[in-house]
Amino acid sequence: MAGLNFPDNAFYPAEGSGGTEITPFEFIPWVLGQFETVAQVKDALRSVSLVDISFSAEFPLSPLHWIIADRTASIVVESVRDGLKVYDNPWGVLTNNPTFDIQSFRLNDYRHLTRRQPDNTFAPDQSLDLYSRGMGGIGLPGDLSSSSRFIKAVFTRMNSVCGTTESESLSQFFQILGSVAQQRGCVQVGDEEKYEITIYSSCCNTDRGVYYYTTYENSQITGVDMHREDLDGTALAVHPLVEGQQIAMQN
Repeated sequence: MAGLNFPDNAFYPAEGSGGTEITPFEFIPWVLGQFETVAQVKDALRSVSLVDISFSAEFPLSPLHWIIADRTASIVVESVRDGLKVYDNPWGVLTNNPTFDIQSFRLNDYRHLTRRQPDNTFAPDQSLDLYSRGMGGIGLPGDLSSSSRFIKAVFTRMNSVCGTTESESLSQFFQILGSVAQQRGCVQVGDEEKYEITIYSSCCNTDRGVYYYTTYENSQITGVDMHREDLDGTALAVHPLVEGQQIAMQN
């Protein structure tokens, strides 16, 4: 489960909205602490409201929407002015704005894209050259907006061909996320010299309980085996991020 930035669209009603009321900053532990499948979460969300209760005055609520997945299914949860929306997510992808229904509808504009070399439907009676590989993907967005990154990630994931080993799966996963990564300097935030970057990327082997991640400064994959911790303990197990670049010298 992950929460992604959802400014202007996220709306949390005041307490007293009815049903099971949960503050958004507790939504992830509330879900992960008691449900094992997406189907169970969908059933529980029928009576849930995400209400406007901040962690503190210094830490107000973040405008978020959430992706929740298990081994076989994925959903998106959005709390908007029309209420709590729960969408089936066949793409297994979520970025930021706009709302998930709009993101999904825009995929219709790219139904002509293909992993194969395209046929000449523009002028069939003329000889038009296939001068490069990958021309079936011409028109695939390459900019860094959240909407374009959604389309790029869906296309890459839906056409992804992975090997059978965990190592191959890891390599392929981080390649997919790398295709939509934010590089420092390409997206300026406000008028200051601040830039949007991909701070970290992560995934989890749900069979083995191993969490893998990379950071902006460290492209080597780091793993944390959750079964090596006391899962019945009462204290948090904390592992500081390995952020410095790890380089394996060959000589």
